[in-house]
Amino acid sequence: MRLTSEAKSRFEHDDLMDRGRALIEESIKFGVTHMRAFVEVDFGVEMKCLDAGLELKAEFRDKCYIQICVFAQDPIFSHDHGSRSMTDLLENAIQKHEVEVLGSTPYVEKSLELQEENIKWTIETAKLYQLHLDFHLDYHLNEHQKPMVYSAIERLHRINWTTNYEHKEFRTVVFGHCTRLTLLDGNEWHKLRQEIRDLPVSFVGLPTSDLFMMGRPDEATGGSIRVRGTLQVIEMIKKYDFNVALGINNVGNAFTPQGTCDPMSLTSLGVGIYQAGTKADAQILLECVSTRARQAIGIYVEHNINSNLDIGSPSSFVIFGTKGSRNFRARKSIQELVYDAGFERTTIFEGNEISSLVSSQYSLYSTTHSEMHDPFPIPPSQWLSQAVQPFADYFHLTTLPLHIHEVLGSFLAYTFINKVVAPQVSIRLFPEKYSKFSAERKLNWDVHVVSLCQSSLINVLALWVMFVDEERKNMTAQERVHGYTGAAGMIQGLATGYFLWDLMITLQNLRVFGIGMLAHATSALLVFSFGFRPFVNFYGCTFILYELSSPFLNFHWFFDKLDMTGSKPQLYNGIALLFTFFCCRLVWGTYQSLRVYQDVWRSMHNQPSSSASINIDALANGTASALDAAAGHSATPIHNDIMRFANDEFIPLWLGFTYLGSNLVLNTLNFYWFGKMIEAVRKRFQPTKEGRQKDKAIAIKSTGANGKTRISVEESEVRRRKALDDNEPIAAVS
Repeated sequence: MRLTSEAKSRFEHDDLMDRGRALIEESIKFGVTHMRAFVEVDFGVEMKCLDAGLELKAEFRDKCYIQICVFAQDPIFSHDHGSRSMTDLLENAIQKHEVEVLGSTPYVEKSLELQEENIKWTIETAKLYQLHLDFHLDYHLNEHQKPMVYSAIERLHRINWTTNYEHKEFRTVVFGHCTRLTLLDGNEWHKLRQEIRDLPVSFVGLPTSDLFMMGRPDEATGGSIRVRGTLQVIEMIKKYDFNVALGINNVGNAFTPQGTCDPMSLTSLGVGIYQAGTKADAQILLECVSTRARQAIGIYVEHNINSNLDIGSPSSFVIFGTKGSRNFRARKSIQELVYDAGFERTTIFEGNEISSLVSSQYSLYSTTHSEMHDPFPIPPSQWLSQAVQPFADYFHLTTLPLHIHEVLGSFLAYTFINKVVAPQVSIRLFPEKYSKFSAERKLNWDVHVVSLCQSSLINVLALWVMFVDEERKNMTAQERVHGYTGAAGMIQGLATGYFLWDLMITLQNLRVFGIGMLAHATSALLVFSFGFRPFVNFYGCTFILYELSSPFLNFHWFFDKLDMTGSKPQLYNGIALLFTFFCCRLVWGTYQSLRVYQDVWRSMHNQPSSSASINIDALANGTASALDAAAGHSATPIHNDIMRFANDEFIPLWLGFTYLGSNLVLNTLNFYWFGKMIEAVRKRFQPTKEGRQKDKAIAIKSTGANGKTRISVEESEVRRRKALDDNEPIAAVS
């Protein structure tokens, strides 16, 4: 509980929305049309879960009825938060529009007296605000402890809880878990039924959680004695006339790491648990996940419990199977359906078929979820990956072995373009110009050719990945910092190879390119290398779009060297250069830098607690899904695939500050270069004072009105463009 509470405090809205959406969409595909959603409210999460739940309720309003239950999983009266009031927090929560249920877990209180106080406050508050009531009660197997359900029933009678379902204040009461009741004998069951009388009470069996959590063996027994407890729902219905439903209260978390959100999975499980092999038992099991469940949460209580479809029945139902008798399991009867419902279902909600309207990309347990693998046509070489593994391990570049072939391939390709392609193509296209260039000018020319090739290629690839990589599109803030997709990794690899080449060529010719270009090359290489940890792998595609202005910058430089300075093509190109540079680097780049600062800063201040401890035996003996869920990770395979290299999601201070510092250097250089570009473009199209030179005097003969002839001398000025020297600072910026 301690680790779970600490994990909950790190919940973020985006992650809650993604996981909640995944759960709802998969539930709809399984045929769910109505659900009660428990959203925890406590000092750790405060209103985060509630806000996400209400937003999801609105989002799925036309596809599924979602009943929001404000749920106090933590103690209300025996918490360790000083003078802070859980009751005030809960009252603020239940007053939000669309909240319909109040629930609590009295058994987490530290004493029986405080459990009584929990029950009393919850019942009175639900009555006051006209809310349905949902208790998780008596979650133990201690025969010496009196069930608290009796206290709750007594309190309900004392407060005159409304029993007439036609009354406007009618609300239902649910008791969940109640594993202690499995120790009652027949007389005690009859007594309990008599005490309930006409109260709108329903019990809910939660077998997937109950069987996992109950009956942990004592070490002294050698592990052979495992007393389990879950409500015997069929017996309670048939022998004692209770309304009982079956529910799934956890999906893929620390307390129930197994199973799916398919209600029909409970019916087939129930056949074994309750030894329910008759046709009548199958009918009851189906009712427990449909009509009885709806009655328990206060929906359609005026209708009969049976699951027959009649004229006037609610128009929300599910159709099983699409192949009919052609399938070797025809499922022609309820009994066959309960034993194995299959996966072919059509969900109808309020008369509309909606199962095909929900996206499958969020499906929690789907094996066909969207996964963007590395689309590079050549797979990584095993020997190359193994060779770089020690280097990757030492510098914690976890995914580098997966993309080392792209890094080296990119580096070698740009080296080949620089040394072979650029000179050969240039001498063919511009034989007179290129052959007369000095060695330094040829070097600069060839570097611009490489920059042109690289920027054109990487822009297209990055934009393509941003449009088609569904995993990347749906990343949460946590995943944007620690997540990884193969396609984004490819962009990272290709860009790193180029910046490695850029650093090498700059170091070899530092006198030509200067300290500014060295700072740029070093910062860019560092920033993109960090993506292999993985660290902000998401932002690789984002920041590589700086290169959108580079083709225009290179053409601007080429125009100068081809004696096209001041020409219309250079003018139009200059306008495009300034526009793209301003948009993609100063506007887009600054905005994305603020986003990455925010994501990194938030992640640095939400580190896993080193002091947190957990009873591994109490959580499925350390199953991966349980521990992931307890640590606040999403249980969905999509999330796990994205975060598979995240490890403990820890950001060292040096990494955060180095990355943000390098990013700041790049942004500063962008603003500096933009000023230089404006100055350089202006020089090519705006004359200078020195360019104005006096021409020869011109004699003009004219005749005045008096008939006299007059000769005057005028001086004219002609404009001469200042020659641009080779040292003008407008080198290729990559």
